[in-house]
Formats: sequence, structure tokens, C-alpha cells
Amino acid sequence: MVIKRCSIRIALAGILAVTILSTGCSQKKEKNSEQLPDFAVSCVAVAPAVSVPSLDSELLSQIERKELEDGLYSTNKLLKKHFLSRKDVRLFSDGNSGADEDASAAPSLQRAKKYADKLSCNAVLETTLHRYKERVGGEMTAKEPASVAFKYRLLAMPDGQVLCQDSFDAQQQSLLENILSFRDGTGGTLKWLTAKEFMAKGLRNRLEKCSYLAQ
Repeated sequence: MVIKRCSIRIALAGILAVTILSTGCSQKKEKNSEQLPDFAVSCVAVAPAVSVPSLDSELLSQIERKELEDGLYSTNKLLKKHFLSRKDVRLFSDGNSGADEDASAAPSLQRAKKYADKLSCNAVLETTLHRYKERVGGEMTAKEPASVAFKYRLLAMPDGQVLCQDSFDAQQQSLLENILSFRDGTGGTLKWLTAKEFMAKGLRNRLEKCSYLAQ
């Protein structure tokens, strides 16, 4: 009986030790994800998305150029929709984008400063589109799924310090193929999404991970 009681005590101690270790790891991981620069954002200026390579690149085929054009249009629409209700986020428009602005140029500190000045904000959100491929087929029987790749950076002005950044590079997988796709915001549906719908899921998933941009 004494031996049995000792065994129970040892087992309970082992479980307690594992619990403590697991809790410690979880807290450490969460703490690391919240280590952001100490910067008070007055408002965020959302710059129009750009593509890499740029639309005037000779490396692009006509099909690739058309895909990026469609992707930029969808991305800008989605950014406006995502931040429309935010009072601390100021959206670009045709009026304040400026005729001299090269929409296909790669994001740069100089470009970010222009938007910070135009919209009177001390932080600028840059979004760069790298790939935007539409699905081939219907929502139930797609031959090829939608595929999207983009990056974003939130920059503090005027020095360009990166407050947070993230990327998304994925091809949609069905829920039955990969249940882990939930974590990346690429799953959670039994139908094949359009490129715009897939972009919306990825964009929302990534922006919500930044404390300055989370709803």
C-alpha cells in the first residue's frame, strides 16, 4: 500500500512538472510575439499596394502582367474595406495618391514619407504583391486553386523603423487535404475560393497579428 501511494505521488509530481513546463513555454512564446517597438502611433496612412516585379518589367509575360494588375486592384479594394471603420487609419484615394506617383514602383522610405505627409500620419502601411493567380474551374471542381503571395510592413515615420511586418505565400488547400491550413488562414472552407477571396483571408489573417493594425 505504501509503495502504491508513493507511485501515485510520483505520478502527480510528474504531471505537475509537465504542466509547469508547458505553461512556461506558452508564456514565453506569447511574450516574444508582443515585443514591439515603443512607438505611439497617431494614425496609419495606408499606401496603395505595389507589385514586385513592377508592372513595366520586361520579365513579365502579358498573362503575368494582367494577373498582377488584377491583384493590385483587388488588394487595394480589400485594404480599403478592411480599414474603412477605423478612425486611426487614413486611406488613400485617387485625390491624394497624386498624378506623379508611380504605382508600380517598389516601396521605399521616400515613398512612405510622401504618404505620411499627404495623410498627416506618423506611420505608413506598405503592401507588396508578388503573385496573384486566379483559380481555374468552379468553386466545387477547381482544376487549379487560387494562389497568392504578398508582404506588408508598418513603418514609423520619419525614420522608417519597422513596427511590424509579415508575409503570406500560399496556394489554397482543401480542408480535407490539410487541416493545419487553419493556422495560416488558408483553410476553413469546403469550396475553392477565388483569388480575391483567398487574398482577403490571407490579408485579414496577417494584419490581425500586428497589434497596431488589429481590429
